[in-house]
Amino acid sequence: MKLLWKALLNLVFPEGPECPLCGGRRRGEDVCGKCRKIIDGYGKEPYCARCGRYAGKGAVFPSVAVHFCYECRKHSWPFVRARAAGPYESVLKDAIHRFKYTGRRSLAICLARLMAEAACAGPVFPHLDLALPMPLSNEKLRRRGFNQAALLAKEVGSLLQIPVSEGLLVKDFETSPQAGLPRAARESNLMGAFRVTDSGALRGRSILIIDDVFTTGSTMSSAASVVRKAGAGQVFALTAAAGRYF
Repeated sequence: MKLLWKALLNLVFPEGPECPLCGGRRRGEDVCGKCRKIIDGYGKEPYCARCGRYAGKGAVFPSVAVHFCYECRKHSWPFVRARAAGPYESVLKDAIHRFKYTGRRSLAICLARLMAEAACAGPVFPHLDLALPMPLSNEKLRRRGFNQAALLAKEVGSLLQIPVSEGLLVKDFETSPQAGLPRAARESNLMGAFRVTDSGALRGRSILIIDDVFTTGSTMSSAASVVRKAGAGQVFALTAAAGRYF
C-alpha cells in the first residue's frame, strides 16, 4: 500500500531529476542546490595561481589575491598553469570515482560543465588551439573499457569550442601506481611513457591537456613536457578536481 501511494504521489507531484553528483533531487539545474553551494564555495577558496591546487587546512599563503604554493615557488612546470573545478574531495571525488570505476560515463557531461565554468571564471587561459586528453595505456584502456579523460575532453572541447585530438598524445606502456611515491620517484616512474605521434600538429600551438584529477602534478608534468618538446608553444591543464597543498 505504501509503495502504491508513493507511485500515485509521483504521478501527481513528480520528483525532479537526479543530481548527477550526489544522486539527490534537483529542479531543472545541472546539479542540485546543495551541490551547487559546495561547488560555488570552492570558487571562493584560495588556490595556487600556477598549479591550481587548493590550500589545505593550515596551509601558509600570502594575503594577496594571487599566490603560488610552496611547491610552485620551488619548482618550475612545463605547463603555464592548471585549473580544476574543485578539490578532490566530497561530491567531486565521489562523482569521479563513479565515473571512472563503475562506468557512469554520463557523468562526463556534468563534470565537463563544471570544468568549463572553472576555465571561464577569469582570464585563466588565452586563446587555445587544441585540447588533448590525458592518454591511457592500451592495457588500462582494455581493462576499463574507456578513457575518462577523452570523454571529458570531448565535452569540454564542445563547451569551450576547442578542437580535440585524441590520438596525438599516447601512452606507450602502463606504469606502476603513483600513489605513495615521492615526487622524484613519480617522475622517474613516468619517464618515457608518453609520446607525441605528430609533432607538426602541435608546433607553435597553444595546447590544453585535460585529465580527471591533478594531485601532485607529476603525470600532468610528464605529459606536458613531451608536448612542449614536440614543439607546442604553450601548454595549459584543466581537470575535474585537484589535490590540496599544505
